Amino acid sequence: MVLLVPELTFLTGLSDLRNNSRMLKEVMWEMIQSPQQHYQRLTSLLRRIRDTPDASRELERWGLRLDTDIYRTQGHILPGERINLRHRSFLPVEDVGWHREVTKEVPIAVISINSWLLIYPKRLQHLAKDLLAAMRSSCGSMGMQVGQPSVQELRDDRIESYVRSIQSSLGSQ
Repeated sequence: MVLLVPELTFLTGLSDLRNNSRMLKEVMWEMIQSPQQHYQRLTSLLRRIRDTPDASRELERWGLRLDTDIYRTQGHILPGERINLRHRSFLPVEDVGWHREVTKEVPIAVISINSWLLIYPKRLQHLAKDLLAAMRSSCGSMGMQVGQPSVQELRDDRIESYVRSIQSSLGSQ
């Protein structure tokens, strides 16, 4: 078994994904499949590999065998958590945001955000501004103070750029 730490891995093989809208749609479609659809597609792929003579011979040559019986595990779905505010509480409606309810009333305790860092790639500058505006409006109505962040705009969105930016920011403070 090989375990990879996502933060230390780099995406390869899909560098032109942003430029290829058809491929991007296919990747996104794969990502939104339900667990049952993932299971069916994976078992179908394993069966096709097993039933293709060339693929079976190549696996045998490497001393490998693919089992089509994917390991199943029983999951447990926890009940929804009650959201407690200062004067009332509620259960959030499934798959619906509860932003409106939380901003109508002050929470039990408020923690201000005074010192924080906002890092974003240059091409997403408009989203960073939208995030700041949304935080100020949402947090203000909840009684939370949000200070001006230290802002760092990156030339690209590579992981190494984020790491360097965070390290330099931590080193300077």
